Amino acid sequence: MKSFWKILVCALAGLVLASPAQAQETSPEWEIDMDHSTVGFRIRHIVGQVPGVFARFSGEVEFDPGAPERSQFYILVDSASVHTGVPERDEHLRSPDFLDVERFPRIIFSSKRVFREDGDTLIVVGDLTVRDVTSEVRVPVRVLGVAEHPFKDKMPDTKVLGLHAAFSINRLEFHVGEAKWTQMGVMGETIDLTIDMELLQR
Repeated sequence: MKSFWKILVCALAGLVLASPAQAQETSPEWEIDMDHSTVGFRIRHIVGQVPGVFARFSGEVEFDPGAPERSQFYILVDSASVHTGVPERDEHLRSPDFLDVERFPRIIFSSKRVFREDGDTLIVVGDLTVRDVTSEVRVPVRVLGVAEHPFKDKMPDTKVLGLHAAFSINRLEFHVGEAKWTQMGVMGETIDLTIDMELLQR
């Protein structure tokens, strides 16, 4: 009988100790609202700027406003969906000269750790894969807020999360285009990326 109570006490103690840790392992999942989210970019052309977007992307986001450091981000971008408004230029961007979408159909970002920098800004550190290169990047992500969805009849019990991220990469480090085009003054090396997302929690 003593052994039974000893086993029971140990089991209960284990549950008490394990439950908080298990609860901290994951954060609530959010669904990307594709109608209100964009993945955009901008690069210098001679002395101007050419903007564009990737029209197709998906992802998985875990975010807890009370513990943002436990957040996780996994984003897949369809390389072939690049769109600048000029069909000939878009086809060139899809070619082996730039994104080589036949061989590398996706741009991938996978977070590794998250920490709060200042106020509503988080720093998301993760691996970015473009073409055949995977490199660690630091992405500042501003939390714009969390609100109840205003269309309660169509979206009952739904929360909305707003995120904004802006960062830059060197295209040459990811084998996108050649160095000579910068040397000729045709285009810059720096690609500015902007991600605006609304996410839903139903």
